[in-house]
Amino acid sequence: MKMFKEIRRSWRLLESGKPGDRFERYYRSQHEGRSPLRKVVSIAIGFAIVAAGIILLPAPGPGTLVVALGLGLLAREFLIVARALDWLEPKLRKAIAAGERLWKRSSPLGRAALVLAAVVIAGGAALGGYELMFAD
Repeated sequence: MKMFKEIRRSWRLLESGKPGDRFERYYRSQHEGRSPLRKVVSIAIGFAIVAAGIILLPAPGPGTLVVALGLGLLAREFLIVARALDWLEPKLRKAIAAGERLWKRSSPLGRAALVLAAVVIAGGAALGGYELMFAD
C-alpha cells in the first residue's frame, strides 16, 4: 500500500504544476532522501519502458504513451529530461488544441479525409516498422 500512496502523491505533484515547469519541480522534489539503489532501479525501469515503447511505436497501440511514461520516470532522475519535457509539453498542448480546432471546423467530408489520412499514415508507419524489424 505504501507504493500506491507514493504513486498517488507523485501524480498529484505532477498534476498540480503548471505546464512548462511541472517536470523540473517534480525532479527537484524526488531527490530528497532517496537511496542510491532506488535511483538506479528507477533509471533502469525508465530506460526499459522507453525502449519497449520505441519497439511498440510502429505497431498499432500505445507506443507513444509507453515512451511518455518511461520519459516521465526518467524525469525523476535526470534534470535534462525534466527540462526537455517542460519545454515540449506546452508545444504539444498547442498542437493538440490546433488539431481540435481543425476537427471542429471541418465538414463531415473533411473529417473523413482526416481520418483516412491518419489511417494511411499509421498503416505506412506500421508497414515500415514491420519491414525494419522483420525484413531479411
